[in-house]
Amino acid sequence: MISLAKLIDTIKNALSVFRVSKETLLHIISLLGIFLIAFIARLYPVIAAGYSLRAYDTFVQYLSTILVEKHGLSYLLTKVDFNTWYPYGRSWTALYIGIPLFAALIHQFLLSIGVNVELIVIATLIPPFFGSLAVLVVYAIANELKGRRAALFASFLAAISPGMIQRTIAGFFDNESIGIFLVLLTLWLFIVASKKGSVTIALIGGLSLGLLGWTWGVYRYLYGLLALYVVTLILIRKLDSNVAIAYSVMVGLGLGMTAILPRNYGIILSFEGIMAWGTLALVLIDEFASYFSQVLAGGRREAYLKLLVGSSIVIAVGVVYLYATNQLAPLGAKFASVINPALRTALPTFSSVSENQPAAWGVIFMGIFISTLFAPISIYYAMERRNFIQVLLVLMILTGFYFSASISRYLVIGAPLLAIGAGIGMDYMLDPFARALRGEWIVHRIKPVRARLGEARLPRGEAVVAYMIVALLLSLSIYNGVQVVRVWGGYDIDETELKIFHYLRTHASLEDVVLSWWDYGYRLRVFGNVTVLADNGTTNSTQMGVVGAMLMLPENKSIELMRKYNVKYVVVYGVDLYKAIWMIKIANKHAPNLNVTESAYFNSKEGRYKEPFFYSVLWSLIVYRESSDQVSNWVSQLGEESIKNKATSFIPSTLAYFELLVSAVSRTSLVKLYKVVYRSDLIPPEPPTQNSTTLSTTGTVNSYSASEGYFIHQIDTSLQYPEETIETHELYTILLKPENHKFYSILFL
Repeated sequence: MISLAKLIDTIKNALSVFRVSKETLLHIISLLGIFLIAFIARLYPVIAAGYSLRAYDTFVQYLSTILVEKHGLSYLLTKVDFNTWYPYGRSWTALYIGIPLFAALIHQFLLSIGVNVELIVIATLIPPFFGSLAVLVVYAIANELKGRRAALFASFLAAISPGMIQRTIAGFFDNESIGIFLVLLTLWLFIVASKKGSVTIALIGGLSLGLLGWTWGVYRYLYGLLALYVVTLILIRKLDSNVAIAYSVMVGLGLGMTAILPRNYGIILSFEGIMAWGTLALVLIDEFASYFSQVLAGGRREAYLKLLVGSSIVIAVGVVYLYATNQLAPLGAKFASVINPALRTALPTFSSVSENQPAAWGVIFMGIFISTLFAPISIYYAMERRNFIQVLLVLMILTGFYFSASISRYLVIGAPLLAIGAGIGMDYMLDPFARALRGEWIVHRIKPVRARLGEARLPRGEAVVAYMIVALLLSLSIYNGVQVVRVWGGYDIDETELKIFHYLRTHASLEDVVLSWWDYGYRLRVFGNVTVLADNGTTNSTQMGVVGAMLMLPENKSIELMRKYNVKYVVVYGVDLYKAIWMIKIANKHAPNLNVTESAYFNSKEGRYKEPFFYSVLWSLIVYRESSDQVSNWVSQLGEESIKNKATSFIPSTLAYFELLVSAVSRTSLVKLYKVVYRSDLIPPEPPTQNSTTLSTTGTVNSYSASEGYFIHQIDTSLQYPEETIETHELYTILLKPENHKFYSILFL
């Protein structure tokens, strides 16, 4: 019979495999705490207001997820929505399928195991969940590049980085929410595969890269970064077989997966595709040169030159043939302008979005915060180590800075990359102070030698001060992150818009065409249940120019154009007065035949509008029935110097072709809805002609606040709602009902 003491010893021995040191245990607890901080910070909107969606593109992703669950993935790969971009329609094939595919799979899996959860809950929680997982991947990358202590710093900075939080906060159900995780995961797998020469890890990395190509257009950045890294290694003669294997397998598989998505058709022969294949060719040349160097008299140099010349001739002939046969696609203008911001002046449609503008230093600093200070230190660390993998660290930091400055929205990529650099920089700077606090002599152990060399004592006081400075900066980062979360914690639909959407849902039909600036297209399409001419994903430039011209032309000219497009309603926002410069620029460039020229409408020297603007449809509809004081204030703000005293002449007493239906005003916004009145004396309409602009989509829509799976918003009680109203549509039901003397609009999806 086994004695009790023996049994205890047996149990102890069995549990010994799970024993970890106190340091390791503390490290694990710290990492778990960082993950919880990241998740709770991103979950704040749910805590404050329940489950919901935010921003713009999220509703397109949510709608596409519903369609995938209802009709299957083939629906997004074959169907056209003719109630968008009227009359030509928008093909769903232009959508990245990653987000709806991930969400639908997660939702169906949970349902299959008995977890009955609404899709809105999945959509709301995917961003904070994958955003928090991305923080763990930041830890893994920094750990591979330096060590565990640097990895903790890096992951903590990523957890509270505003630039990373803004696209992974609860409800931001868009490409970035999963795309950031896939970018970082692919980088980590590439680093591990490069170190170990593992084909298996490289294959998993290729799968991650392919999924990124299905999810987010930033996959181009990753192909470029890896290609630049490999070419740099070749130039400095640091490329080894492990890196060659990792790059070849990952890029080959990733590019193949990316190319099969309809949105990415042509990627193989595009600029980024040729760049990837060209780099792969250089890798093969480098590997074959090592092999043939054993049989050629000139050794590796002769083998490399012969292979390079021969391959260059073949590639040049192939490129010329592809170009001559129009099979070679250039880099898209949008992505070229990210590399060279100077090109953005020729892209008024792209530049009209504020997040596509170059970022000011203040924006970069507030988005990345103290990472901007410590990330450059890791460049010196990398140069000191002179390890091939440190070259990748330098390129990550430099490109992270560059693209964050080039375009504001790419802060979301720069933030985690610079957090990695900052974590390594912090750890590198604190290394000697950490040794001092541990009682380790840095210069020499023997006291007389130390004294001779000028180190009479351990710099423990200096070490404490260094750690206090870093702790203070991290505390400021926490405060900055908390403030940003509080600002972004709400939902961003205005009560004035709700009045417009309610009227359209009640009085208009899905076939009714509504004119508005493209910013509001998806809101009107989904919330108003109407047909729109342009939306937040419109890439039909001519259509955008036509919409801009409709709003900028005077009534008698614009109405003829509206009739051609069967416009029944017009929605204008007060803020459109400040956006009108982009309507002018886009109409001038993409619909020049409609005679809306920038020189006629805008005084570029003063940065103000000329007199023709104040006779435009947009101006007339916004100022109609507004007070003379308000109109005078607008003219004073927006008009050139020569017309500031003519404000009263710019107030229309009547509108010939428009009937005001709803005027919704709040403390911060003004929105008006008009019905178009076509008089009998108008010229008979001619149908619009199709143009050659490629049609594609990435959509954006706004959202209702949500709780328990329903989108809920309080509606202004000044509107005359019925006792209870129910509307049923294919994808959702709208219920308007009073509760505690307040009306609520509930959208069942």
